[in-house]
Amino acid sequence: MKKNLTLLFILILLTAAAGVVWWIQGDTTRSAGVVLNDFSIEDTSTVTRIVISATDGKAVDLNRKKGEYLWTLNGKYKARKDATDLLLKTFKRISVKSHVPKAGIENTIRMIAGNGYRVDIYTEEGIAKSYLIGTCTQDHFGTYMVLEHADGTRSAEPLIMHMEGFTGCLRQRFFTDESDWRFTGVFNYENLDISRIDLINHQSPLSSFTIRYQGENNINLYPYDTPDKFPFFDTLAVKDYMLLFKKIHLETYNNHLTETARDSLLQSTPAYTVKVTDNQGTSRQIDLYWKKPIMRQLDDNGQIMPWDGDRMFGKVGDEVVLVQRYTFDPILRDIRSFLH
Repeated sequence: MKKNLTLLFILILLTAAAGVVWWIQGDTTRSAGVVLNDFSIEDTSTVTRIVISATDGKAVDLNRKKGEYLWTLNGKYKARKDATDLLLKTFKRISVKSHVPKAGIENTIRMIAGNGYRVDIYTEEGIAKSYLIGTCTQDHFGTYMVLEHADGTRSAEPLIMHMEGFTGCLRQRFFTDESDWRFTGVFNYENLDISRIDLINHQSPLSSFTIRYQGENNINLYPYDTPDKFPFFDTLAVKDYMLLFKKIHLETYNNHLTETARDSLLQSTPAYTVKVTDNQGTSRQIDLYWKKPIMRQLDDNGQIMPWDGDRMFGKVGDEVVLVQRYTFDPILRDIRSFLH
């Protein structure tokens, strides 16, 4: 027992030492007593890259390329636009709320070193400035932060920062879990750049259908996997259905399944398959699977629901994701809903 406590104490010391090293690395001016407070970036359109790293070793690398709507995440995914926009808004409007009381400066520095984030902000000229971000203040109206300039000079003291027009803590905007940063769009056809939609109901194949679209009101409806289109159907209803595909997002890439449960799911037959092909011939597909409820839920008739009424599992490419039924139920239609 005593031996275990000794090992634990050594680990704590090593962790603390690593945090201090993280804090002082590149610290060339702290001893000179310079307090830096120019955190804001007036023209955030010049920001081309943001790197967020944490003391636990996690990091994300966000890059913006000219002409592209979405930022790139870690060189392999698209990043959530709402999250990158929020960072840029923060960079522009961040300001000093107050100084840290002198008696608390050293403790604040140790806290940032041991449990902080480093945010490196780049422009085309290179790194512009860096934030070292600590925890929220006790009242949650401010965030402990330290500024470092591009030349490596670091503020001698931490400051309490906030953002004009916002009440709360800024720390939550800087996270390092890759899955939380990923763009969640499944179907995003803002300009209705769609040539075909296939909806396959694997449990009721006769309900499945194909929509072919060639612009304006040139729409055809087919029973799925047949060449015979319906001569009469509700064109307006089909057009309204297609408009749903302007913006359909999954909820999260964190599916909360064990590897065994995931493999079992993928070996089963999905409840639905939705596939959309654009005018360039590129297709996007999601397979949807029923999810068991985590608690008892009743339907409109007071009957116990066999499946989760809020969420389903989805498969996009090789990944299992979670989707909200509120978003996906409207597109899981029966072909009869379009017929006169």
